[in-house]
Amino acid sequence: MVKIEVIGNLGADAEVKVSNGSKFVAFRVASTDKWTDDNGQKHEEVNWIDCTMANADSKVVQFLKAGVKVFVRGNAKARVYSSPKLRKMVASIQCAVMEVELCGGSSDTVPRQLIEPQTGALIDVQKYYRANADTSKWKKTDVGILLDKAGREYVMNKDCWVAPSQTEEQQQDDQADANQDANSNQ
Repeated sequence: MVKIEVIGNLGADAEVKVSNGSKFVAFRVASTDKWTDDNGQKHEEVNWIDCTMANADSKVVQFLKAGVKVFVRGNAKARVYSSPKLRKMVASIQCAVMEVELCGGSSDTVPRQLIEPQTGALIDVQKYYRANADTSKWKKTDVGILLDKAGREYVMNKDCWVAPSQTEEQQQDDQADANQDANSNQ
């Protein structure tokens, strides 16, 4: 068995797919190697790793967006195929993901610290976008609002998972879609 560990950025949003009745998540990670040769010339090489993850219901899937830096560990397999587009044989590396971690970085959708507006308490958010907050008295359906330093809203559920709140424009788009669906069903 060949193991692989990769740190890189997602090339596109992860997609949930179905094959033979089983759901899985597919995404591609770009790992970039940079070096300077003996003549002082800088080089850069990008390797793309095709990743599949069996746990399509994982809470981390919603955060696997284009540009997000991740650490992936899993079983590796090389694949050689004929590319009609390139008109040549191409080799690729595939990873059956056993573990994926969000590494953060400038493309993070949730800051590392948020403010609870009612109390002003500072809430630390970990790399999985999980807040360090006491929600023991919350009901399962309760949702809390947190703010970043710029005043942008984020939502947190009872399990302390944090995600960006929808903007008013997104809410209006969702409402327009719902109205259109209701009108087409009549």
